[in-house]
Amino acid sequence: MNRWPCVDFAKLTDEVKQSQSGLKDLTILGGRCAECNLMGLLQEWNLIEMPFSIWEYCSEIVFEKNTIPQNITLLERGRVFGNSGDLMLRRNGIDFEWRFIGPAGIKEIAADYGPQNYWKTNINVMFHEKEETSLLWGKWNGERWIEDRVGAAKLDYPVKDTEKEERLQLNYKTFTHAGIVEFVWFTGLSEWVG
Repeated sequence: MNRWPCVDFAKLTDEVKQSQSGLKDLTILGGRCAECNLMGLLQEWNLIEMPFSIWEYCSEIVFEKNTIPQNITLLERGRVFGNSGDLMLRRNGIDFEWRFIGPAGIKEIAADYGPQNYWKTNINVMFHEKEETSLLWGKWNGERWIEDRVGAAKLDYPVKDTEKEERLQLNYKTFTHAGIVEFVWFTGLSEWVG
């Protein structure tokens, strides 16, 4: 009796060949900017097309839509994402390190924000791109999001039409090279497909 499922290597090979992404498909940038320049950095991006944001402050984490950080002094991490890209921020002392991944053709970023283009030193790298989802914690009970396994969880997902969406999933793309995930691009939220 064979306990192992049959693997169709031809199908797997075709999937890998069809899902390759490289210089012509992606913008990958990173850099470092001073805390006082963070708001300027955020204005460099099309935030309307990147509507979701996660702001991690010293005392709380907020998951919002169409917002900018309310208190940069207390901000530790941030993430702004959507179909037009994914910008991650991380405090490093008095500066913020940032990384962006999105579609090809993003305009040049001002030198004040220390931009470095990934493709300048990795011109021939090709990634295997895969669309993925993750179920978010919490369940809509008709009035609010609840999570009964973690009492302190503050679940304020920025979704308006919650009458249809009992549970939510995070949609994202992974970009792997040589079998290692190198970049993740959060693209949005949607109703969980279980």
